[in-house]
Amino acid sequence: MINLVTIMQKRSGSGSADNTLKTYASYVRQFIADPRATGSVIPSSAMLCHTMMNQADWGRSLAIAELGAANGVLTNGILSRMRADAVLDAYEINPGFVDQLQMINDRRLNVVAASAETLINPYDIVFSCLPLLSLPLRVSMRILNQVRERMSSHSLFIQFQYSPLSEKLLSRYFHWQRIVVMRNVPPALVYVCTLRDREKI
Repeated sequence: MINLVTIMQKRSGSGSADNTLKTYASYVRQFIADPRATGSVIPSSAMLCHTMMNQADWGRSLAIAELGAANGVLTNGILSRMRADAVLDAYEINPGFVDQLQMINDRRLNVVAASAETLINPYDIVFSCLPLLSLPLRVSMRILNQVRERMSSHSLFIQFQYSPLSEKLLSRYFHWQRIVVMRNVPPALVYVCTLRDREKI
């Protein structure tokens, strides 16, 4: 436990680790309750979030989705970069995380307490923190198919994973480029996905 606390203190930009430890404790509780859906015992690092967000054209991204929003680490970053007239649909099925997301006071945020297997809108950009390899294959396939159907020719799908084993699955639905983020525990892979040429509209 000491080692994990030390990791979280190093990842905190403030002098106090209290908020960071609360975030970590929240992740631990949700991971124990449902490890398959949560996917990680530690929230995403600032570097991972920035890498994902840096792929977006925030000037033209008005309809935004986040799949697997968890307790809002990436959500808050997205809200800080969004236009005033943009909308963020944050999908999350874990009741504990949903409660935390609903505490974020921003009129642009719509917390969707439902599976990403059914997306409610078309999107300019979709961010995903879902653990594709931990989910049942049929669920991952339904989610990726939904994302593809809700994208247009200019849309992006930004997915992070901890293993390259999901690349074959992603290739069934998208063209993608991979970015390695070493400053994360554990190191992460960010996939920047676009529609295949024949599917662009």
